[in-house]
Amino acid sequence: MITAVVTFEPLGYALVGSYLVVGAVVATLLARRGHAPAVALGAFACWPLFVPLLGQRGRAPGVGPVHDRIVEALAALRDAMAEPGAEALDLPGDLEGLVGDLHRADERLAMVDRLLASVGRERATAAPGSSAEAAGGHANGVLQGIDELGRARAATLAQIHAVLDGVVQLRLQIGLRSLAGNSVPVQERLRDLRSRLAAIDEIAAMELHA
Repeated sequence: MITAVVTFEPLGYALVGSYLVVGAVVATLLARRGHAPAVALGAFACWPLFVPLLGQRGRAPGVGPVHDRIVEALAALRDAMAEPGAEALDLPGDLEGLVGDLHRADERLAMVDRLLASVGRERATAAPGSSAEAAGGHANGVLQGIDELGRARAATLAQIHAVLDGVVQLRLQIGLRSLAGNSVPVQERLRDLRSRLAAIDEIAAMELHA
């Protein structure tokens, strides 16, 4: 009996390790196909249940105020990297990550715009003077909240445009490489742009406390 346990222990470890490796692969593929992070995380632990999703695309990104510029800038970057002078450059996985980050930031702007528009309509349709005396300073609090959210939105929008300007600069550097043979650290630049997007929450928080 002891011999059997010792014999099957390495096999058990190997099976568990193989299961986790396959789960990590399935989770990565689902994330790259646009599925929600929660779906990819669930696939890591229960990948047999999520294998059918590999043939499906995730939810298409919503359309926010910067959607058109995001699509145009990233399409132009892909075209630049496909030019003959950039044949040695690969499209790293960080580009797909940047695409997802930009669209998620744009979706958040769209959500904020819908919220501000909804609050604006509610205030416009409210009867003049209705419960104003009872509410006391509540109206001023709403105005302050609108102002803070508007400033955080403006800071987020400015950061997204700055990242897209960085995409344009990367395209120019790729063009310079085709003429002068300069090396272009594409992966490093894309990671830097993703880091700038990741800082959006901190920038918005600074605006809220300004």
